[in-house]
Amino acid sequence: MVTRRYAIPFLGVMGILLLGMDDCQDQFPDPPFDATGDYAGTWSGNAPQNSETVSECPIEIMLTQNVNADYPGSHAVTGMVTVDYSCMDLPEWLETPPPSVVQVNGILGDDGQLGLLSGGCGTGACIALGLSGLAQDTVQDGFMDTYAGEWSFQILLAGVEPFGFTGTLDVGIAP
Repeated sequence: MVTRRYAIPFLGVMGILLLGMDDCQDQFPDPPFDATGDYAGTWSGNAPQNSETVSECPIEIMLTQNVNADYPGSHAVTGMVTVDYSCMDLPEWLETPPPSVVQVNGILGDDGQLGLLSGGCGTGACIALGLSGLAQDTVQDGFMDTYAGEWSFQILLAGVEPFGFTGTLDVGIAP
């Protein structure tokens, strides 16, 4: 309990500390740019389970970022990734699976490194998606224009051996 005798010095010290905290807030880095937008491109990779190589399948990424949030929230990125399988050579008896739509969350680093992760399990199935690479603002307008790097996509079904791909992705602003 603070007595009256110490109330004014106590309040003065608290005020200085609070002002100092505002100064610290200004010292946190701003994100290098805003990743909000729709992106389209391709993914390539291989499935180690059956040595299948897939090249240039379509991929779409929709991202949201609040660059005006307080640090570290200003660096947080959320969105959806749509992985298309239409370019895969599958046996005639096997239908091409519909595109997978996966929710992702991640962080945009001060150096432009963008890491996005997902992981979700439902009844009898799990999907794990990880993307990591360099995002760039190539036209210097404050918004991300390209994103390229590595990715890993794993599908786990009850009673079936895990299936997935590892490889690369390359996207830019969607037309």
